[in-house]
Amino acid sequence: MVIPTKYKDPHGWADCVDRFIRVVKQTGVMHIVPVGAIVGPAHLEQENAASDRINSVWLVNNHVDLHTYWTE
Repeated sequence: MVIPTKYKDPHGWADCVDRFIRVVKQTGVMHIVPVGAIVGPAHLEQENAASDRINSVWLVNNHVDLHTYWTE
């Protein structure tokens, strides 16, 4: 099951200070996709862990060492 997201920034750009891309999960919508359609991992961290809002903002951890992820 996949929960779609939309970019917080209208252009999908990373933040100019911390270089993280921010997304908002669209939790009212879910999709089932074939395994072959999955391109790779995405590591999301909630921007404010104390927030219980449904449409909370999440950081895309684009600093993950993918070499370690795929080989270890």
